Amino acid sequence: MTSTTKNRFRKIIIAIIWLMLWQIMASLIKEEILLPSPLLVFKSFISLLGQAAFYKAILTSTIKILVGFIISIAIGTIFAYLSYRYKLFYDFISPIIRVFRSIPLASIVIFLLFWADKSLLSIYVSFIMAMPLIFQNLYDGLESIDRKILEMADVYKVSEIKKIRYIYKVKAKYFLYSSIISVSGLVFKAGIAAEVIGLPQNSIGNNLYNAKVYLDMPNLFAWTISILLISSIFEYMLKRFLGVDYARI
Repeated sequence: MTSTTKNRFRKIIIAIIWLMLWQIMASLIKEEILLPSPLLVFKSFISLLGQAAFYKAILTSTIKILVGFIISIAIGTIFAYLSYRYKLFYDFISPIIRVFRSIPLASIVIFLLFWADKSLLSIYVSFIMAMPLIFQNLYDGLESIDRKILEMADVYKVSEIKKIRYIYKVKAKYFLYSSIISVSGLVFKAGIAAEVIGLPQNSIGNNLYNAKVYLDMPNLFAWTISILLISSIFEYMLKRFLGVDYARI
């Protein structure tokens, strides 16, 4: 048996143990409204898979969160480069970065409910949560570049475009990639949490809220499992797309 097979087998055994503990806890509590059994949650999840509204909510929420995430990568990258090149820009942008990193999610959502269309709430929240982290990681990566390499590039009159392509990109890309991977799960949690507060139609957050209102705990668990699966699949696809080694991140 190879090490990979052993590792997978070990993970399966661990998952089974946790499911057994879950079942034991559910049997002891004997209250579906508090803790449903794994079988009830599985039945609820299968029921969701047969509903068109489930896929519509998944698709709507995922697209909006991804839009905010992509915008955060673009803006974070541009801001990091400009901050690295121009200290004045860094001083100018730092306060808003600190505010975005420090302000509670609930406050962000409530502010946005006054100013923005609630159907676009997850886009704004995903951007606000991800951009500062991507900015800071990439800025730190650029700052770690050996100054002697840049001085040599200046001596040979290397253009800024070539510096970006052959120096900045090569030296800082893993800082960018690691921040994208680490933030990918955060944006889903933040975006869906915003939906639970804003309650846009045809969204995952709206369905989670409805499950809570109707005290439908199996359905709440089923939607939560769906979120975990989407987040895991998205992170896996990102790593494959970016060509990131799992051992490195």
